[in-house]
Amino acid sequence: MTEKKRVWLFPFVIGILLILLFFWGWFPRWKNDKELDALANQKDPPRVTILQIQPNTEPIALVLPSSAQAWHYTPIWSRVNGYIIRYLVDIGDVVKEGDLLVEIDTPETDEQLAEAKADLLNAIAERDIAKITSDRWQQLWNKNPEAVSKQEVDQYNANLKSAEAIVLMNEKNVARLTYEQQFKNIYAPFDGVITQRSIDIGSLVYGTVNGNPQELFQMTQTGIIRFFVYVPQTYYKQIKEGLEAEVTIIELPGKAFKGLVTRFAKALDPTARTLLTEVDVENKEGLLYAGLFGKARFLMKPNEINFIIPTTAVIIRSTSPQVAVVDDQNIVHLKKVQIGRDYGDKMEITYGLEPNDRIVVIPSDAIIEGTKVQILN
Repeated sequence: MTEKKRVWLFPFVIGILLILLFFWGWFPRWKNDKELDALANQKDPPRVTILQIQPNTEPIALVLPSSAQAWHYTPIWSRVNGYIIRYLVDIGDVVKEGDLLVEIDTPETDEQLAEAKADLLNAIAERDIAKITSDRWQQLWNKNPEAVSKQEVDQYNANLKSAEAIVLMNEKNVARLTYEQQFKNIYAPFDGVITQRSIDIGSLVYGTVNGNPQELFQMTQTGIIRFFVYVPQTYYKQIKEGLEAEVTIIELPGKAFKGLVTRFAKALDPTARTLLTEVDVENKEGLLYAGLFGKARFLMKPNEINFIIPTTAVIIRSTSPQVAVVDDQNIVHLKKVQIGRDYGDKMEITYGLEPNDRIVVIPSDAIIEGTKVQILN
């Protein structure tokens, strides 16, 4: 063998040896993997417990804090200037509509009314004179147009109209002051309770625009109590007029007051994302006071199909929440779902599931898309 052939043969032999060494190490691994795959194929499918779901028809119980306000709340002011002669009611007194609350001495208004009446009498007298004069000149003109000038007749007729206008003005002034004088006595505007008194005997009160008006009383009507509730955006679609509610007060244990939603704001607060809702409650026994803090409980019917499923059935992985649904061939399909309310051991699903879906109650990590499962009875 020549030197040149030896040089070429040596690398060839080395290559053959390396290939043999590779197959010697790779073949046992390949054989082992095949055996493992065979064992895996012989392994039983995952066994799971399933639940066939139906739409939730139970009403939603929503409990929210609420604040009580009177049906009517009215501060009582004076309409005239004067001094308090006497008041007939005090804090906590129950009054009826039309009951006398306070009497006010109004010397200024009385004097203005007397002066206005005197001005009216004077204006009437001047009107009567103007009428007599106008009638006389008109008669003269009618008998002999050359005896008097037409200008003088028109002048006296105009004087009569001016005098009549002055009488009318004074009559209106007397009527205004007479009406204003009626506010010497202040009466209850409705059935209610006096919740505050801000005057005493001899107090000076103002009712004029330029004065400093003083509040005399505060009155509330509590035959019906308004409870105001701020409903979160999640539930705003369920709020309807006539929706029943139940109000409880912690200081009145064992009592639940039935009420109805009578009105609600047709807009949500842009900051809190809540809907202001009013619940009216009858208060015949007078147990409810304005200003109380309570809790309003609503029972709402779901507007859309939703499902209540065990919390364990929801798969939270790197993607969106999913639920494992088993088809008729016992093959798993992972459905993306939208979670509504969280009840702790249960969750509300508002989107992603269908009635009669069979879901895996406790899916393991082996439950993936396309997995064939064995259902436990």
